[in-house]
Amino acid sequence: MSEMHSEIQRHGTMYLISSMGITIIGFLATIFYAHWIGAAVLGAYFLFLSFFSILGFITDLGIGCAGTQRICEGKDPDSFFTASLVLRIGIYALLVLGLIIFQDRFVDLNQTGLFWVLILVVGITTLQTSLGIAIGASNRLGLAASTTLINNIARIVVQVIAVFLGYQVYGLIGGLVVGILLELIIQFKFIDYHLKKFNWSHVKSLLSFSSWATLISAGTTLFDNIPLILIAYFLSVSDVGIYGVCSTFSFFALFISTALVNTLYVKVSRWNAQKDMSAIAISLSRATTYSLIFALPILTGGILLGYNLLYYLYGASFATGATALIIIIAMRVIQSILNLYTNFLMATDHAKQAVVGILAGVSANIILCIMLLPHIGIAGAAIGALVNVIISVFIARTYLSKIIPISLERTPIRHIFIATIVMTISLLILGILPLNQSALQTIMMVLIGAVIYFAVLLKLNQQIRDDAFRTFKIKWVPK
Repeated sequence: MSEMHSEIQRHGTMYLISSMGITIIGFLATIFYAHWIGAAVLGAYFLFLSFFSILGFITDLGIGCAGTQRICEGKDPDSFFTASLVLRIGIYALLVLGLIIFQDRFVDLNQTGLFWVLILVVGITTLQTSLGIAIGASNRLGLAASTTLINNIARIVVQVIAVFLGYQVYGLIGGLVVGILLELIIQFKFIDYHLKKFNWSHVKSLLSFSSWATLISAGTTLFDNIPLILIAYFLSVSDVGIYGVCSTFSFFALFISTALVNTLYVKVSRWNAQKDMSAIAISLSRATTYSLIFALPILTGGILLGYNLLYYLYGASFATGATALIIIIAMRVIQSILNLYTNFLMATDHAKQAVVGILAGVSANIILCIMLLPHIGIAGAAIGALVNVIISVFIARTYLSKIIPISLERTPIRHIFIATIVMTISLLILGILPLNQSALQTIMMVLIGAVIYFAVLLKLNQQIRDDAFRTFKIKWVPK
């Protein structure tokens, strides 16, 4: 068990470092974009990303997730890799044909010259994600985390330079393309699998799993992108930019959850194939605890400092999103658990059950967005997202509890709550002091709060303290 825990911690820490690096660099870059090009241009870029994500979903249709599941099960991995790659390329070809036939309908994309750019980016991403899925399924999770980090660093560097030179939204998209291409080149060099003849049984096996994975991908894609599209319909592109900034900022609450989801899927899938349900239950309990370590203090920090962070870091126009930011962070706290539940349902081959919760939540989300956006602005989209994850996590937990026992590590979670309360009280006391409001003071408040929180948490909980210090002794390259 210690060897298994060491491997999970090593891979999870690598994903965490990658996720933190990406988010922090992206956070700083977004501050620059907000001041240099404003909310409207950022809104146009976020809309491009939304359409890009939807087309990316169409080229995948759950086949990527199905490929991961079948490859990591260890039977005919080369054939399953080839089959999934051919299927995705075939779907992309059909998508391109359809887009060309109806090209005249995409007036905005044609006028801005982004129609063919969108097709190109989706094509490159189809290849890149196919290779990335295979690398992850082969348990080379450290490599997967590293290539993702390189992708995002390259993207942000190119974007910052291009925006500084005045290319605005085209510079942002150009950076996106460069990052994806660089990751594709690296993955191609390190891919473990080879193209091998496959037969109908491989295709049928992929399609049988992907039929439910498709609906999960659809729900996730709609959850991430429909609010932005609906905001653009009911409100302004600037409001899209403000909501997008709040949503991006809130990803800090998903640091650990994202790392664990990326790490655990392959391992849980293998444990499920070996009928080791005890290991699955233990890993879920521990993962739930660690998902809350960042999420809870970030929520209280957002409540206390959210307005100042938006006002001083991004600009006065973004401060109107303070209420939405708090609601979105609350949504991320619940989403950190939902991601784990959905991931475990998928990895234990219960995709159908995962679909029910996701689609039920998304349906409520869309209805609430349409009802609330015209009346209360972007806060309505945030409320829709919050209700979405509440419904989804309740349904997912109900189904998952029938597969494995779900238990919480009460002592560590209690210590997380205590540390959060101490941090909150400390920030409230500091807020009373007659200090000048500024960006520097806001950042210092954040740093002081973080130091207090982690000092109290590490003092209270030996398990978390030992795991934290054990990361310094991890053998990053295993024997």
